[in-house]
Amino acid sequence: MKRTALYCCFILFYGKFYSQQFPQYTQFIFNKIGYNPAASGTHPGAIFEIIGGARTQYIGVSNNSNSQFVSFNYNIFPPRSYSKWHNVGIYIDQDKNGTFIKNDVWLSYTFHLMLTKKMVMSAGVFAGIKYFKLDVSQLDKGDPAVAKSAGAVIAYPDIVPGVRISSKKFFADVCIQQVTMFSQKGIGGQIGSPSKLTPHYNFSVGKKGALNDYNTMMVAVNLRGTFTGLPSAEVNIMNYYDKKFALGASLRGRNYLCGIVQFRILHNLNVGLAYDLSINKMLYAAPHNAEIMISISPVFGGELSPEKVSHRAVDDCSF
Repeated sequence: MKRTALYCCFILFYGKFYSQQFPQYTQFIFNKIGYNPAASGTHPGAIFEIIGGARTQYIGVSNNSNSQFVSFNYNIFPPRSYSKWHNVGIYIDQDKNGTFIKNDVWLSYTFHLMLTKKMVMSAGVFAGIKYFKLDVSQLDKGDPAVAKSAGAVIAYPDIVPGVRISSKKFFADVCIQQVTMFSQKGIGGQIGSPSKLTPHYNFSVGKKGALNDYNTMMVAVNLRGTFTGLPSAEVNIMNYYDKKFALGASLRGRNYLCGIVQFRILHNLNVGLAYDLSINKMLYAAPHNAEIMISISPVFGGELSPEKVSHRAVDDCSF
């Protein structure tokens, strides 16, 4: 019965999962770089950042979906320049859905320009390759599409441009994915039958404000999808306490109700945990989903410790 329910839900939501193409995380502010290259190095007080994370969906089901990523970025400041800086980095992720695995390997470059003392404009780009892999051993080899499919393919170039505007209390960004890659075809052949990868947009906006001397509230919304269909929407609400601990909740469309806890262990070590409860038909088959993220960075919840504040007016661009 459980397997039957799972298959029914998979058929209902297969189109949405497959067309999405990119891993989706509940803590999209924590992993803001993975959502937009323009968010890399936004805070000039953080010389470098290392961020990693993993997500598992439908816990307890064989061949369930899971994703993981790791990224590194480094800020470069021109001599005697306090209004602009550069950032370079690398982002690697893997997304596994059943017998299908996709890897992204991107190098990134981002340019940040302070428009005013309280506003920063950023433009960034990911450039890299995709690695597609299909485990045909678990499929019907008598199917012509399976028989003709390559086991693994390397496709390039994969270019992802993005822009972002941010201040201490507000940010808005957008990036476009799959603008240079139109199929799962490349070195090694082709995965499955001929199919088209359509461009996707990824838009986020957030607002943050102090409730009192110790509590800061943040509300952020993420929209993603194709230019011809309805977007997938997610809302994060977070409360940061004393720049050391945070509790939050998230709602992802009509599919997940999520709880989030984040905390700082050491001066530069931050941890985020999320639990998602499936509230669609997967509730009856596999309701549990979990996520963890870890960063080595002085930034927690968009804030730096007082001793890290510099003359680059980081207080005004610390989202």
